[in-house]
Amino acid sequence: METAKDRKIREAREFFSRISIRSSLFIGISGSVSYEPKEDDDIDIFLIAKTNRLWISILEVLIFRRIYRFNDLCLSLCMDDTYAKSYFTDLKEGLAVKDSTRVVPISGETYFKTLIRRSSLVLKKLDEDVSVGDDKNPPRTPTFSPLEFLAFVFVASWINLRAIVVSKSNPKKGEGEFDTIFSLHTCYFDTVKYRTLNDMYLRGEPLTEANTSNP
Repeated sequence: METAKDRKIREAREFFSRISIRSSLFIGISGSVSYEPKEDDDIDIFLIAKTNRLWISILEVLIFRRIYRFNDLCLSLCMDDTYAKSYFTDLKEGLAVKDSTRVVPISGETYFKTLIRRSSLVLKKLDEDVSVGDDKNPPRTPTFSPLEFLAFVFVASWINLRAIVVSKSNPKKGEGEFDTIFSLHTCYFDTVKYRTLNDMYLRGEPLTEANTSNP
């Protein structure tokens, strides 16, 4: 019998197999689905794009999400290559370290394995001693284009407005409340629920719920 986790992973992989996000370096499943999800949990997507192509990539996913009516998909953690390298190099102790080792790859698995090994804390979690260096053939960095800036202005504004409405209207106090953190190089949801789980994790308390993957 197919579990909720298996079904959600299959649906996400089928969705991304139908589309081509040209500027993506990595697409993976994070959050509760990478642990043990409930039937009504969203499928949180971790997207890493080429530098200066993040918002075009986000826009492409959102358009296809609407076309295929894949409402369970949530772009909860997005960043470009430059931000991702800095993020994992400077990753601090916390639930994000554990989450990084639980991400379910859809595409770009080799890139992601190299990326997360920039973190000494991830290496410790993986019980590895030696960090892996940069790719011998790093992705070419596209120049920042007017189209990317327009995508940033339009999509970031839409996401922020929608997040305000959803966060304030969600009746699940402490779970639905969140802030949208975004810049030219990153976009993610900073939830009250995740901050609470991270505090519990740092105190060594057992986590009774599957986590959501935010930095």
